[in-house]
Amino acid sequence: MKKILTLCIAFFALFATAEPLSAQYYDTIEGEDTQLHTGFEVGGKFNSRWGMNFGTELYYGNNMSEYQKIYARLMVDYYLLPNLRLSPMLMQIVNQKNGAVTMVYDFNVFYTHRINKLSLTLRGGTRLQDAVGVKPKRNGQVHANPEFMLRGQIAAGYRLMNWLEPYANIEAFYHLNPATDDNHDPELYTVGHYLPRVRSNVGLKFHLTSQSAISLYWRYDHTKSKYLSYELADGPFGIITKNNVVNFLGIFYHQKF
Repeated sequence: MKKILTLCIAFFALFATAEPLSAQYYDTIEGEDTQLHTGFEVGGKFNSRWGMNFGTELYYGNNMSEYQKIYARLMVDYYLLPNLRLSPMLMQIVNQKNGAVTMVYDFNVFYTHRINKLSLTLRGGTRLQDAVGVKPKRNGQVHANPEFMLRGQIAAGYRLMNWLEPYANIEAFYHLNPATDDNHDPELYTVGHYLPRVRSNVGLKFHLTSQSAISLYWRYDHTKSKYLSYELADGPFGIITKNNVVNFLGIFYHQKF
């Protein structure tokens, strides 16, 4: 157990600095929403080494009244050991509100440790997020694209009964590359390395059969976005920080093959 705690501390030490390295101007806008998250995933192992997982996710915002986003993802699993696997993932995000299309490329490492009915999982990896289809930005604003991130997650589940498994997890993303202006001159400013997203889930997984399950859960999602604006009245430019806090109600279907 001490080894697991040591790994957890070392793993999340990467996410310790959340403030920008430098900013000429700092402003914060808070937003809150309640959304519905639903979808399904199908996955399993072909043999002792290889497996895969396909999933689709739907998001309904504005207090669960408006269909906003669809995620489609494909993950390939390679098991180095029974409890250690490498999992590259490809995902497409389509935002129905603003017409944005984003491609996400992940490379994940999963390590799972089981103690009787308790399972602990560490997940770490890299993410490249590339906006390939977006509406034009407003004049005087720039964003990092593509974005490079590190991600880390700690998850725990307990098989309370054969059909019931409470679980919880927390996940953080760490932004690596500052945005640059139209001249691509990073000396003009820096957005800095920061945590663009922290989210956690608490839920119950109901095992219908040995191959299928339904999850009911609550998710807290705090997303921070930063960009440069030349439209501020008190200076030639400055860093804008926008914080969005979202609470999700979720229902998800899982199928193994």
